[in-house]
Amino acid sequence: MRTIGGWGLGTLALALCVPTLARAQDQECGDIGAIVRQAYPDAVADGERTMRTGHRTLTLPSPSSINPHAIVCRRWRGSPGRLLVAIPLIAEVGVDSTLGDLDVLVVDEPTGMPRQRLRISHAMDDDAVRISAISFDTAPYRLAPDRLAFGVRREWAGSSRPNPFRETTLSLYEIRGAALASVLNDLIVQRSQGEWDLSCAGHTVVTERLLRMIPGPKGQDISVLERITQSTSKEAKSGECSTTDQAVAARTIRLSFDGARYEVPRLLQRR
Repeated sequence: MRTIGGWGLGTLALALCVPTLARAQDQECGDIGAIVRQAYPDAVADGERTMRTGHRTLTLPSPSSINPHAIVCRRWRGSPGRLLVAIPLIAEVGVDSTLGDLDVLVVDEPTGMPRQRLRISHAMDDDAVRISAISFDTAPYRLAPDRLAFGVRREWAGSSRPNPFRETTLSLYEIRGAALASVLNDLIVQRSQGEWDLSCAGHTVVTERLLRMIPGPKGQDISVLERITQSTSKEAKSGECSTTDQAVAARTIRLSFDGARYEVPRLLQRR
């Protein structure tokens, strides 16, 4: 098998899964409303696709549109019979900000009953840099032979045209008894940022981080392959806009597993 810097192409392909496929898989669980009614017995209808529980709004997914505040659900193929459900609980939506939490549930597929859940306070808060999508990552994040984690990705997008910004973060969760535990928090796996004159001239830096599980002293550590590409655009004498890409030397970062969680260096983590 061909490799890039010691990484198999199969690993790279897994890490760079097609977003369209991921989003299709994130709406594959059937009657989301029935799951919501079991998870929130006090929820009441508040619109065609919205429900209220306490002072929070839940939005049911729509097959015809993408709403970053809508519930997402995916079958956990690494753990048959279980569904993964992420439920944004939105408290307030303003012109330039959102306030809300995120409930992450593991649901018994035959009954629709939540078995484990974790509420992540302020996980849906945003401002000028908005949350644009939530999705599950069910790559085989095996912490140990008998321990499997799943991922939740949040995508962010800036609103400035002269200073475009996009970012994707990954968090990992593990079932521990009747609860869910966080094992990796907000690792930045993709980022694109830059500035340009709205015509041609500008500079962009794109960072990708690809994950691979490797043996460690207390379970599986994570090897992170970081690749950075710098792109510069300018108008040529002919009047055409030309772009030059320059790759920065790749580096590998090791995230050690202490038996309970991974510590992420501050510069690799969204704050």
